[in-house]
Amino acid sequence: MSKFTIFVSGSINLPAKAVVKELNKHDDKITKLRLGLLPGQTILDLVRGYTEVFYINPSERNTINVALEGVDAAFVWDSEIEDKSHLNDYIDIAVEKGVKQLVVLSAYNTSPLAAEDIEKYIISKQIPSYTFLRVPFFTHHLSLYTDSIIKEKVLPLPIGFEGTFSPLDDRDFGEVVATILLAGVTENPYNKMIYTLTGPKLYSGPQLAEKLSIIMNDQIDFRGTSQNEAEAFLIQAIPSEFPNKDQLVKHYLEFYRLIRDGEIGMTTDDVKKIMGDEKSPRDIEGYFGEVLLQTIST
Repeated sequence: MSKFTIFVSGSINLPAKAVVKELNKHDDKITKLRLGLLPGQTILDLVRGYTEVFYINPSERNTINVALEGVDAAFVWDSEIEDKSHLNDYIDIAVEKGVKQLVVLSAYNTSPLAAEDIEKYIISKQIPSYTFLRVPFFTHHLSLYTDSIIKEKVLPLPIGFEGTFSPLDDRDFGEVVATILLAGVTENPYNKMIYTLTGPKLYSGPQLAEKLSIIMNDQIDFRGTSQNEAEAFLIQAIPSEFPNKDQLVKHYLEFYRLIRDGEIGMTTDDVKKIMGDEKSPRDIEGYFGEVLLQTIST
């Protein structure tokens, strides 16, 4: 059985953490699992005997050089809140170091032109195997509203009453990425593919509130808010010490605009294409049921 040295960038971020958690279930296929963190970050709950932690300063290419030495496959992501040159550095160094496989979380849905440039750049580098993943909306983006749901019985979102979206559970994303990374390079069925990953159902704001009412066994109302109200909420809800907070707020507001304007009202079967027909992506109650119930019990 082939074993791989795998690098996961931004390992403290929720999608990347989900990837690491899933890879940890396949330790028989992993020689080394390298986690890329920013200086000062820790993720002790994810560390195993084969784990190596590398502190990456995006402005210092040498830190990326060291992290990618001897790596077979890597998960990297196109962050909307970071300088695009940082991802280019990852790609260039991956080529220099002979990384054979890349799985890339694309920012296509919020920054299509910039994301297409990144995707074209990767294709031009003739990496043996690469896969692009586009996620219109992650379920964890809604975790900021946990207190509002529990304490005020309200879900306030600036998405109008008609806009729909299909949130993807982080755990499904982790399973998809791990499956692709562990497929290797030879005869990899996911090579040179682009997938758009969604949850199983579309929800409008009122429909999501109705679902939350069932989960909570209590009445949760949807409140359509303005962009200004949403911005004020996000500024208060996102911790001030969060890196690039201003950019993150803009990032959230762009997601809401996409929903409101009907640009990400879609579902796909791409999770099943990768995981098999027997694997359906988790619906929203799986995530919110756990988050809300855990919050209530603490």
